[in-house]
Amino acid sequence: MTRADVSIPEAPTTTAAVFQMITGHYLSTAIHTAAGLRLADAMEEPVVSHTVLAERTGTHPESLLRLLCLLATAGLVTDEGDGCFSLTEAGRLLREDGEDSLLAVALMHAGPGHVQRLFELGERLKSAPKTRGAEEGANPFAQMPPHIAAIFNRAMTFFSRHTAQAVIDAYDFGGFRSLVDVGGGEGSLLAAILRATPALRGVLFDLPSVVAAGERTLADAGLAARGEVLGGDFFSAVPAGHDAYLLKNVVHDWDDERSLTLLRNIRDAMKPESRLLLVESVRPARFDTGVASTLTAYSHLGMLLGGGAERSEREYAELLADAGLGLTRVVPARPAWTGEATVSVIEATRT
Repeated sequence: MTRADVSIPEAPTTTAAVFQMITGHYLSTAIHTAAGLRLADAMEEPVVSHTVLAERTGTHPESLLRLLCLLATAGLVTDEGDGCFSLTEAGRLLREDGEDSLLAVALMHAGPGHVQRLFELGERLKSAPKTRGAEEGANPFAQMPPHIAAIFNRAMTFFSRHTAQAVIDAYDFGGFRSLVDVGGGEGSLLAAILRATPALRGVLFDLPSVVAAGERTLADAGLAARGEVLGGDFFSAVPAGHDAYLLKNVVHDWDDERSLTLLRNIRDAMKPESRLLLVESVRPARFDTGVASTLTAYSHLGMLLGGGAERSEREYAELLADAGLGLTRVVPARPAWTGEATVSVIEATRT
């Protein structure tokens, strides 16, 4: 095959590139739709026609073909010609049965509820960040409809599983005898830490509606004897007397007032020698086009609608101080899926 036989996409002009940014919601909506249809799972053969896919997904062939064409421009499928498509390596991340599946992430972050909230940005920019769940001490995560909660927990499990090794590589848990994963969801992060630290015992602490899945996670990993699962609300209290308290992507969900309630509860539960470990994105002094900046900026803006924030190291130090805790160090961690140090382990002690 000669070079003339190969179609090589040209780099877009600046105008075309900005146009693609403006219309980015077309692609995210298409990905959400494909995830909802389990389209990647329906692509069983190496090459499959859109008519067969339409039959498997209960869609109209010509309508589905339009969706497939857009997915092809994003590299999620390859257009093989004559209405036939193959699934790419990137597209396989939308399979439900894949270990690295982003299906739940697509259903949550590109879903209509999440997108609709983004349309409030114009109004939200005119006022201070919204306080989430401050009324009557409510915890909105406890009020999620079951089907939404299931998608949320699966999405959070993806981020925990793919951050776990980076956290283990960055921070030594060997000095602890017991650790509480506060708001630990389905337990994938705690399970990874226990596997890597044979002498450690762990407690998975989250809402009662979540802990059943955590019990299965620890049992499936052969860690049930070293892991306890407790249900409760961290805005009321957390298990007391442990060596370490771990919170991954929890504090960034809340405004300062609610975060202080949580952090003070943990301080009250800590022993004098205990450590608090926050796994969070630390907001940089300047943003650039790198992965770490991009992911933090997306989250920081999105949190404007929910009451949380991505905080700088100085802001974490001040927040911890107000809760009677002292920041001792910030340890960067590099998740393999991002290729950069996109999170950090923020360590603190009682003061």
